[in-house]
Amino acid sequence: MRGKKSGVLPKLVSILVTLIQIIIVLYLALKFFGANSTPFVRFLNSLSEPILQPFNGIFHPVLIGNNTLDLSAVFALIVYSAIGFGLQKIFTLLKL
Repeated sequence: MRGKKSGVLPKLVSILVTLIQIIIVLYLALKFFGANSTPFVRFLNSLSEPILQPFNGIFHPVLIGNNTLDLSAVFALIVYSAIGFGLQKIFTLLKL
């Protein structure tokens, strides 16, 4: 049996979307737990800022005790995941 062959573009989209998802999940976790402003946190914020900018202000953050859940970032995670999934399917169908 041969495995399913997919092109380079679906794999590249998968890698890019996975990186975006990791950045957003780390951002959400650090924000939720109130991470201090260390060099790593500042670096992560500089990576996540352009990714999350189109979604800023869509939803108000939710306070859970002393923790903050950024619903706009959660929405961004869902949107980027859906777009990535759709692009992968399109490129796979077109055999790119």
